Amino acid sequence: MALHSWLTRPQRRLGPLGLIALLVITSLVTPLSLDMYTPAVPHMTEHFDTSEAMVNLTLVGYFLFFAVGLLAFGPASDRYGRKPVLVTGILTYALASALCAVSSSIGMLIAMRVLQALGAGAVSAVSTAVVKDAVVPERREALLSIVQVMFVVGPVLAPVAGALILQVADWRMTFWVLAAIGLGCAALALLFEETLPVGERYEGTVLGSVKQLGVVARNKGFSTFLAIVGSFNLPFMAYIAVGSYVYIAFFGLTELEYSLYFAFAALLTAAGPFVWLVASHFVSARRFTSIVLGVALASGAAMLAVGQAGPTLFCLVFLVFALCEAAIRPYSTNILLSQQEGDTGAASSLINFAHTAIGCLGMLVAVLPWPNYVVGVGVIIAASMAAALAGWVALLRSSIPLVGVKDACAAKNARFGDDGALEGR
Repeated sequence: MALHSWLTRPQRRLGPLGLIALLVITSLVTPLSLDMYTPAVPHMTEHFDTSEAMVNLTLVGYFLFFAVGLLAFGPASDRYGRKPVLVTGILTYALASALCAVSSSIGMLIAMRVLQALGAGAVSAVSTAVVKDAVVPERREALLSIVQVMFVVGPVLAPVAGALILQVADWRMTFWVLAAIGLGCAALALLFEETLPVGERYEGTVLGSVKQLGVVARNKGFSTFLAIVGSFNLPFMAYIAVGSYVYIAFFGLTELEYSLYFAFAALLTAAGPFVWLVASHFVSARRFTSIVLGVALASGAAMLAVGQAGPTLFCLVFLVFALCEAAIRPYSTNILLSQQEGDTGAASSLINFAHTAIGCLGMLVAVLPWPNYVVGVGVIIAASMAAALAGWVALLRSSIPLVGVKDACAAKNARFGDDGALEGR
């Protein structure tokens, strides 16, 4: 099947490959902005002659206002179209990144990080909505698999890239690199052709478009399934938060060895989305979700049992969980978007906001006073996956509709099945 036939909204200037490149780069914006910068943080307290708490606001402020951007600009794109919000967001991001690089005080850096986060939030919210707008339903999962590999790999590889930059330059270069990425993305965004026709846009006020978030959130199938699949982000971001402490402080590895373990995990985790693409020929999304939740729960138990034995075992056990997280993300996003006929921007905002908020919670829970961080990661995986599995079973047994999983059309097209599990696609 030719790539051009994937698109319901032709991209005469970008073409399908250009659209994929745009979506991949936009998916990298947030993990790079958060994690490529972290290796430089210890140097900045001395540079600005300030406290660690003030420097930490450059991270916390980004995370908070990124979430604000997600909630504000997704609905705005339902009202004004995808392209204006996308172009404005990415240009704001690029400008703010450059201003971060030339910041003369910690206060200015914090303020520019907030502006950078708002731009990134707009970009992230719109890019997910574009997938539903522009791609035929049967090809969305394939495209989401390609794009969302970056969501998984980005947070792991970004600190390594940041550390390499610091080998040849100071922390300011990190932001110049981010500004260059933003400008490259802006060039593609200017070639992007609108995917939401005027006739399909929300016709109310700006405030009314934001209120559509509540309309989407009240969709029980959407909200319940989002809570279940979003649970994967809690242990994943917990690992990102304390991974360096585990490898360096607990297992005694060098910084280079720690980076190699992270890179190894990232490369293998990238295969996760494609596990689903292969499995989808043999099992339904319903059964696959049950299997993945069970395997993820088992990985938490294994972490508690053998995770402290050595860095290799710790890495391999977590890799099992990470593969599950990577495998479930693309098709679950497609299912979530399918719950709404309209309000795609609002739905996209809530999906990304939920992953961000749950990930933030994971980073906070990770640094609780555990016996050690390996135990902490194991408990977080086991507890969150047990809750997600219980929620999944309850959802399947409930009367709550879930399009693409429990709907009558999917049941009609099933070729095989037992205990209500669909085996058709």
